Amino acid sequence: MKNIIQFLPEKVIQQIAAGEVIQRPSSVLKELLENAIDANAKIIDVFIKDSGKTLIQLVDDGIGMSIDDAKMSIQKHATSKIKKTDDIFKIKTKGFRGEALAAIALVSQLEIQTKNREDLLGIHLFIEEGKIKKQIPTNILRGTRVSVKNIFYKIPARRQFLKSSRIEFQHIIYEFYKIVLAHRDITYRFYHNDKIIFYFKKSSLIGRIKELFQTKNLVPIFINKNKIIIEGYVSVPDISIKKGDQFLLVNQRCVTHLFLHKKIVHAYDGFLKDFKTASYFIFIFINTRLVNWNIHPTKKEVKLEEEENIGEMIQQEIKNILFFQYKVKKKELKNSNIFLSCQSLEKNYLFDNFFYKLSDKEKIIQLENLFYQLKKSDFDSSNNNLKNQLSHYVNHKKKIKTLQINKKYIVFVFNNEYMILVDQHRAHQNILFEFFLRKKFIISQQFIFPIQIKLLKMEFFSLNNIKNDLINFGFHLYICNQSAYLYSLPENIQKNMLVEIIKNIIKHNFIKGEKNNKEKLIQIISQSASIKYGTQLHTEKMERIIKDLFSCRNPNSTYSGDPIFFILNKNLF
Repeated sequence: MKNIIQFLPEKVIQQIAAGEVIQRPSSVLKELLENAIDANAKIIDVFIKDSGKTLIQLVDDGIGMSIDDAKMSIQKHATSKIKKTDDIFKIKTKGFRGEALAAIALVSQLEIQTKNREDLLGIHLFIEEGKIKKQIPTNILRGTRVSVKNIFYKIPARRQFLKSSRIEFQHIIYEFYKIVLAHRDITYRFYHNDKIIFYFKKSSLIGRIKELFQTKNLVPIFINKNKIIIEGYVSVPDISIKKGDQFLLVNQRCVTHLFLHKKIVHAYDGFLKDFKTASYFIFIFINTRLVNWNIHPTKKEVKLEEEENIGEMIQQEIKNILFFQYKVKKKELKNSNIFLSCQSLEKNYLFDNFFYKLSDKEKIIQLENLFYQLKKSDFDSSNNNLKNQLSHYVNHKKKIKTLQINKKYIVFVFNNEYMILVDQHRAHQNILFEFFLRKKFIISQQFIFPIQIKLLKMEFFSLNNIKNDLINFGFHLYICNQSAYLYSLPENIQKNMLVEIIKNIIKHNFIKGEKNNKEKLIQIISQSASIKYGTQLHTEKMERIIKDLFSCRNPNSTYSGDPIFFILNKNLF
């Protein structure tokens, strides 16, 4: 009997391996973009023709390659990213296996033009079937131009499996979106059939999300725990949304992680009927040694050592955001126990005591209407002994677990008997007031260019009368030609508050030498610069406000006598 098992030809083996990395035109673009990012490119131009079937070209201004490196780059497993086995477990770059260009070279007509800073001339390589057919010197600027032509041109069986031009182009756009979402400090220009389609400059995360997607009603999420940073945005339930946008990135690489995806979407239990309508853009930054990228040819999947802990942290944070800050449509509730979101507060028994007789729907209604139904008599604001105990508790407690409700109150539990509601605007106003009143030396943050504020005649004289007081408070300014030029402001005040602060100051007619000028000025500054109602606060910021408030000499009320916090006894419920 004739043997039927035999070795595959080397060419077939190479094409199978290449097919694992390069599945369609979008795979080529992904690999080229990642190479450009690893080359520290700051400007990337993408040129696509016929949805990538005819041409995929990428031009970058990165570090470029030497002539020898350019020739080596198309060899399988030739890489500059790892030197030894241990390097596999601390990957910081996009690529590391040395497969991308080698795989692309086997399935297309490939051209590489590149030059580094040291060489006088660059090299232009013409490659087919993985071999250099022609090479000529070229005089180009530093950087790399890679042109991938006629993908799968010698593998018709693979080419016929490509979808329509519309579908292939959608895949290309999706890969492009993932890169520009993750790496926002690069300028991108994207052309299709000689027409510019996208032009992205450097942007913030929320700015880039708005550029790419139609997603609305996003709220920030931020966790910093156990040397793991998780940040991004998640959507608020919206029944008008048919399908959400869902992106999970680990160390700036977009990944598919089924366990974490389930943790994220199941945070919406009781809030959404269809998890597909939820949107999330979540970035996880973790020690490279806790990440294993070497489990998938295209690195789309990843293994994290802390994945269970990470999943729980994300899910709990989203639950807190959804449950305590946003009204829930009662008709959308399921039978799931959404009240689990209260677990982030220490000793959840207090809330159980408040609501243990209520159904899930009634719990939601109770929380929604809590702040509209309470009367002044419900607040215990007169017990000075209790207030002293509370101040001692906060000042000696290492960690205060907080929540924000209605973007107005910071809430925490005290002694499992009381719920403390802190007015965030009044609290921060009081913190700033005492800071400026008692601080003798104030550190300022300097501006590279001064901020100009034009003044009316009366405003000019008023501001000039308190110029020295402002300088003592950290507002360094120069007044000239009916304008004020601001060069710095106190380090604990945000720059975007500056114009509002000055405008509120010049509304008041200050007279030089008045005794109450300083106190009036402090009142205006603290009122203008304090956190406004409707401002979303991270947990770290809320805890800082609580700690700073109860470190004040008078944490109970503002300078105008308004109460800053309220104490609710569980017996009210």
